[in-house]
Amino acid sequence: MKYIQSEKYNIAWFKLAEYVSRKERERAMGVYRLLHHSLGDEALAAKLKGDLLLCFDENESALEKYVEAAERYKKEKRFIESIAVYEHLLFLIPGSASYLKELLVLYKNIEMSFNMVEHVKGLAQESKVDLALEIADNMIDFVEPVDAYKMRKAIVFSMIQSDECEEEKIIAQLKIVVEGLVKIQDQPMIQRFLSELEAMSKIYYEKAYSYM
Repeated sequence: MKYIQSEKYNIAWFKLAEYVSRKERERAMGVYRLLHHSLGDEALAAKLKGDLLLCFDENESALEKYVEAAERYKKEKRFIESIAVYEHLLFLIPGSASYLKELLVLYKNIEMSFNMVEHVKGLAQESKVDLALEIADNMIDFVEPVDAYKMRKAIVFSMIQSDECEEEKIIAQLKIVVEGLVKIQDQPMIQRFLSELEAMSKIYYEKAYSYM
């Protein structure tokens, strides 16, 4: 009996993939409804529906199902699964403030900062300085000094290259970068930072050097 049920289950997944490849939406959704009852996992079911909707170019509805899945995972304290869904959402909507903030909370829960550091650096490179600063400021309590420096450096360089940032704001962040470098006490890293800064701006290079 179990073998028959398992065989039917496998056939359903095969049929689902077949209907998706043929772009037969109604048939695919019919199989999904059957599978939904067999999954026994509402978060996974929501994610699967999001995948299907995305395949059929129903992007807004897909995003809603992905968020539902991520929130269900989070509520069940399945943080890794929730992170995976929010990372996928961020791939679909790059630079989304709401998804990044959700990820920040989740990464804090598992005490892992690397991916958030990369996200902040990416925001800085895209000149989304305010959001990058907001997230960096909220990472003070769980990011390693070297990673904190990498984030702030990316932000400062982006600010210097921008024509919109005020000098006072740049100097404030430059001081934070220098303080971080002094704390790390890595001379090659300090020299590399100063060299890069000098090539970018003599004025800010001199200010940074004076803070050392």
